[in-house]
Amino acid sequence: MRVFIENRPGVWYRLPMILERDKTLWEVMLGKREADLLIEDGRFLNPVSQEMIRGSLAVCHGRIAGWGKVPAKRIMHAGGAVVTPGLIDAHIHVESSMLTPREFARAVIPHGTTAVVADPHEVANVAGIEGVRWMIDQGNLSPLRFFWAAPSCVPASSLDTPGFVLDVPEVEKLLDQEEVVSLGEVMNYPGVIFGEPSVVGKITAAVTRGKVVDGHAPGLTGRELFAYVAAGVETDHECTTLEEAEEKLRSGMFIQMRQGSSAHNLEALHPLMQGPWIDRLLLATDDKNPMDLSEKGHLDEPLRMCVQRGIPPEKALRAATLNPARVYRLRGLGMLAPGNWADLVFFEDLKEFRVNRVLIGGEVVYEQGKLYEPGETDPVMPTPSMRVKAFSPDSLRIRREGDTMKVIGILPGQLLTEKLVVPVPGGDEVSADPEQDILKVAVFERHHETGNVGVGFVRGFGFKQGALATTVAHDSHHLIVVGTRDEDMLMAVKTAIDIQGGAVVVRDGAVLATMPLPVYGLMSDQPLQKAAETFRDVHGAAKSLGSLLMDPLMQLSFLALPVIPSLKITDQGLVDVDKFQHVSLFGE
Repeated sequence: MRVFIENRPGVWYRLPMILERDKTLWEVMLGKREADLLIEDGRFLNPVSQEMIRGSLAVCHGRIAGWGKVPAKRIMHAGGAVVTPGLIDAHIHVESSMLTPREFARAVIPHGTTAVVADPHEVANVAGIEGVRWMIDQGNLSPLRFFWAAPSCVPASSLDTPGFVLDVPEVEKLLDQEEVVSLGEVMNYPGVIFGEPSVVGKITAAVTRGKVVDGHAPGLTGRELFAYVAAGVETDHECTTLEEAEEKLRSGMFIQMRQGSSAHNLEALHPLMQGPWIDRLLLATDDKNPMDLSEKGHLDEPLRMCVQRGIPPEKALRAATLNPARVYRLRGLGMLAPGNWADLVFFEDLKEFRVNRVLIGGEVVYEQGKLYEPGETDPVMPTPSMRVKAFSPDSLRIRREGDTMKVIGILPGQLLTEKLVVPVPGGDEVSADPEQDILKVAVFERHHETGNVGVGFVRGFGFKQGALATTVAHDSHHLIVVGTRDEDMLMAVKTAIDIQGGAVVVRDGAVLATMPLPVYGLMSDQPLQKAAETFRDVHGAAKSLGSLLMDPLMQLSFLALPVIPSLKITDQGLVDVDKFQHVSLFGE
């Protein structure tokens, strides 16, 4: 099967930012020439009117010419399938799939996704602009339409040691690329509120170029929220309650209802779809690991959830098609309309959302379990990025300095954490106390060999023994480890370094499972099923240590993110995010 009209890489089929009106489209509908393709026997769901249209759809030069039976070079029978515009993930970090962009595309296209708005700030924190360009090049090898955000917060804050710094000039260079449609999530909301020049400069650069400014403001409310929105921020994906989402909607924001591997917010937010906000709601996954992509799918998962909870499928689909296309100015996407790209998904039903065919640019890229794509070779993989200074057992030792200490409290299924204060266990040297579910957690700096190690304690993992380590530690992506014994923690750290980044589970001095992530210490160089298999091994090994968490690995990776309340840990120590400062481990 021939997959593309022209088998060459580039943006010709991917970026409908400026559509040159092709007179052949209206010539087809006026009967002056044949269509390239006529899709018959379909039930076409129009996300604008939210009505089902039975009939035929004509396609020419990769775009929709119009409705009705016309002469065509090729006939495609839909067989009664429901045909919708391709699904668009409004906010995703591809790196969190632990797959390269091309492998990520192979994973999500069979689930109906034809476009994503991807924020590569994970790679940017590790490898700067070079890493971002590598991601863009990888995406260009896939039929999936990758739209990119220019990372706004590299680093996310001044509370840890960055791998790279992207300031205003670097962000401007990225915003000038046509593949880049937005300024990535502005996590430094205090910097916005207090007018920090670098943050304001990046927002100004996006606004003056007519590009969206993505937000990240968990729990922000009242006058501070108004200041944040007034600065130019347009979206938010951090809402966890209806009340929070409604206040942000009333303030003019678009809300990305997130259903990923770590944060499951759709259960709380789906009632918004029954109210007056349907035009301002988008579906997003944010972070989705390879095991979940393999077992649960991609955007088809939140679509199923919505319908199971009584949301009409046409409303749910609007949040995954028309709305993200409009918000991100993705002209030519999100609608079944003349002139739009023929990015189409054929669903067997609108309950389970089983996909039997996907078209991108009018060409079949997936059909009945088989994926079709160009055959270009992958670009050269980047060099290893593990630079951890030699360490010793002293790196994890903590001397008692009081009768109470602060402990990070896990909130299962949430990125938010609690700030707990508990009596100090043990004697002069403070160790983990698995009986009280208090484990030691440490972050090793891995970019510049500084030797920094931040050490603290966490409650909620439930480990009875062993240790878990990973180099996926948002957003600076140092090496983070949690465990019940220092010896196991150090072995997990050493093994993660030896495999050039990845995830490791250790128990009683033995390595139970590893997942190598040699691409920047963030991504596997393997296809989805192999990555899912090794992730599943690590996941199962971590659960065998006693954890009751749904995803211990992803939960650990966010403990180092000092921009989501309330208590986090970085290579520089414990952080009180509410105060936006480092705090002592001991005391109230």
